[in-house]
Amino acid sequence: MRKRIVRLSFLKLVLISALVGLLSATLAVTLKRITAHYEDKMLEAILPHRLLLVIFPAIGLLLIFLLRTWLFKKKKNLGIKEIYKTLDTRHDQLPAYKIPSHYINGFLTVIFGGSTGVEVSTVVATATVGAVTGQKVNMPRKYKAELICAGVAAGVTALFGSPLTGLLFALEVIARKVTRTVALSVVTAITAAQVLLSVLHEKPLFVFHTTGWQWRALPYILLLSVLAGLIAVLFTRSVIYIKYRFASVSNDYVRIGIGAAIIGVLVCLLPQLFGDGYFAITDMLNKAMVQPFTLPFAFTLLAVVLIKPFISSVTLGAGGDGGVFAPSIVIGSLLGLLIAVLFNQYLGTELIIVNFMVIGIAAVLSASIHAPLTATALGCCFTGGYVIAIPVFLACVISRYVASSLYKDTVYTYKA
Repeated sequence: MRKRIVRLSFLKLVLISALVGLLSATLAVTLKRITAHYEDKMLEAILPHRLLLVIFPAIGLLLIFLLRTWLFKKKKNLGIKEIYKTLDTRHDQLPAYKIPSHYINGFLTVIFGGSTGVEVSTVVATATVGAVTGQKVNMPRKYKAELICAGVAAGVTALFGSPLTGLLFALEVIARKVTRTVALSVVTAITAAQVLLSVLHEKPLFVFHTTGWQWRALPYILLLSVLAGLIAVLFTRSVIYIKYRFASVSNDYVRIGIGAAIIGVLVCLLPQLFGDGYFAITDMLNKAMVQPFTLPFAFTLLAVVLIKPFISSVTLGAGGDGGVFAPSIVIGSLLGLLIAVLFNQYLGTELIIVNFMVIGIAAVLSASIHAPLTATALGCCFTGGYVIAIPVFLACVISRYVASSLYKDTVYTYKA
């Protein structure tokens, strides 16, 4: 009898995990699509009138503040720390309003120029999908972590078109320990998500064509890895400090005004900082491949790499929704591109540019969230295979070590 009850319990967990996977993947795909569509439309309309970029962030941040005040119980979104709090507290639950709150606020933040992305918004919203679904179907409380991880895994799978990235992120970053039921729930959810992606013919976020890598590039990969770790620490410390400084401003409208002014001016000067910045990755890569090297191009890359951590921190401090995921991808890709073009130009190294962009993405992300396996999977996902898996993994391990040696916390784990 006991074995039969256990089997039925597992079967119910599998079925509910599949449902959570479908719902979470649907949420992630729709948010990704509409955000990308309207971000492109906004940029296309505004770039001929650059000064409008100064006022756009103010509109977005004000709308988010008003929505939080009137619809979302005046509660600030705390990102992935909300999930940790729920998992670490037996009776605490993610309330259902977190789904529309993160969905809408993440969307508004990006399309009005806030320099983050919808990844963390998606993670918290899909975690809430898992938690709320479990409550609605009367799942035992002991499966709360399983269903939260299932939602997150499916959401990340849908964002990047990579089941392995979704699996590892849920286990390495969210669960932080693997049990049989967590693994079962997560695998079921990402399978359901992948089925939906196949039906929708969803394309990967990026496709970098790589054909191999060279051992003689190792010294430059090591340099990139160390720099990635240093920049990740700068980013983490910047987020923590700037959020603290903004929190000390008691007047909400003053806080929004200061943040919007900083974001607006910087975006006006460097449009590559607008929104998630993914368009800048493609644009800069195309320029590097077809145009001769120039110092203004190198300085633009350097400026984005150094300013992106600051402007993303200001976006979060002023009330925008998001996290470090998208900024880490942008910073890492352009850091890798900068190193490759500089050494190719001045030392004739013939480094493969796309390889260094992918390695940079993975290295900065690994150092920012202390998740080398997730970052390696994401890097390989962007290349469509494992041709450069060895240097990607090596860079992720080194950058993570450098970052954790200098500062033990991430933006997810620091104590406010």
